[in-house]
Amino acid sequence: MDPHLMASLHRVAAAGGPVIVAAAGTERWAAVKNRFVKVLGHGHSGREEVQAELLEETNQAIGHAPAGLVDQITHDQRSRAQQLLLQAMLVDPSVSDDLEKLITELDPPPDEDAEPESEPPPSNRPPVLRPRILGAPWA
Repeated sequence: MDPHLMASLHRVAAAGGPVIVAAAGTERWAAVKNRFVKVLGHGHSGREEVQAELLEETNQAIGHAPAGLVDQITHDQRSRAQQLLLQAMLVDPSVSDDLEKLITELDPPPDEDAEPESEPPPSNRPPVLRPRILGAPWA
């Protein structure tokens, strides 16, 4: 396969995984999942069914993640979603353009004209220096 095409497919997959994971477990999930299913299935009902099941596994994993493992499971599911997207594009590279459009629509790039988020204004109070000597009072 053409190296430029592979690089493009990897770029699209890398952008799409976080979009899928961000929607999982939210009220937007059903709509986002259905849009990805339509693009990835590319009009083939069998592919659409498989993609829907695979995407729903991501939603279930994130939705049922134990509190202490949310970050790890989210990371794992992001990688899994990227692989799912890449595999679908390898089977049918023609879906990559539609997939890229969908990802851009769901997660638009930051507006270059927008002002960067400003930092809070500095405090007018001088910093408090505390003694760092053993036995010194901390109050």
